[in-house]
Amino acid sequence: MKQKICKQVVMHDIAEGDRIYQRMKQVMLSVEPNIGSTVSMNYALSKLMANYKLMMKLLDIEVEAYIGDMMAFWEYQLQHNLNNEQLDFDGFAYMVDRNMEALCKQ
Repeated sequence: MKQKICKQVVMHDIAEGDRIYQRMKQVMLSVEPNIGSTVSMNYALSKLMANYKLMMKLLDIEVEAYIGDMMAFWEYQLQHNLNNEQLDFDGFAYMVDRNMEALCKQ
């Protein structure tokens, strides 16, 4: 019985994590595809990660190794086409590249 409850909690947490991810992804990809926007994304993401890391430290949770493992997991999933989320970000990067090319030709 305890395993079933724990599994339900974990599944709920994963679903909530996906909901948060989808909202963040939507916001990140809603900006104009240019170099300035990638700087803005980096600013927002790095500040969010720094706040998250410090919050976890208050809870005595060493988050760097955990985040590294999770990023490696998702990179593997994306690089091996086990998850198609990367296509949205690839499209954004392509548009930034095209916009930079057009700007440099002027």
